Amino acid sequence: MKKSILAAAVVGLLLALPACAQDWEALRNRAEQDPQALAQLQQAAQDGHGEAAFYLGTLYAPPICKQERTVPKSWSQALHWYRVASDLGEGKADFDLGLAYEKGLGVAKDPTLARYYYRRMMTQAAREVGVPAAQAEALGTGDTYAACSSDHSS
Repeated sequence: MKKSILAAAVVGLLLALPACAQDWEALRNRAEQDPQALAQLQQAAQDGHGEAAFYLGTLYAPPICKQERTVPKSWSQALHWYRVASDLGEGKADFDLGLAYEKGLGVAKDPTLARYYYRRMMTQAAREVGVPAAQAEALGTGDTYAACSSDHSS
């Protein structure tokens, strides 16, 4: 009897796991119209969930052509949340920050900062696909590409 109760509890926990895993993009999409979903996304971002912070930034970003009713469009808010997400290791946020500095979206154009964030994104992406740390760092500095291009120039 105790084994069957324990087995049922384990099965229940396993079935509940997918419900615990958050689909941040879906929550962001609900937050466009639903203040409760917005509050949930904001709380998750404040609690250190990088992907939640990234999607919160997209909610504020002016060029996204959605019909948000819950937040005013604001580059300062979008960039704030992108920076939070970037600090938490979200490569998507690094890309958006690089784009902002490249194009002058909410900040002064700054090619040096744009390259910095693009390189951080490359390093993070390399790590996510399992590239060893030293090689991932080389990708992020651009050193690997410089070596490759000089090999082909002869």
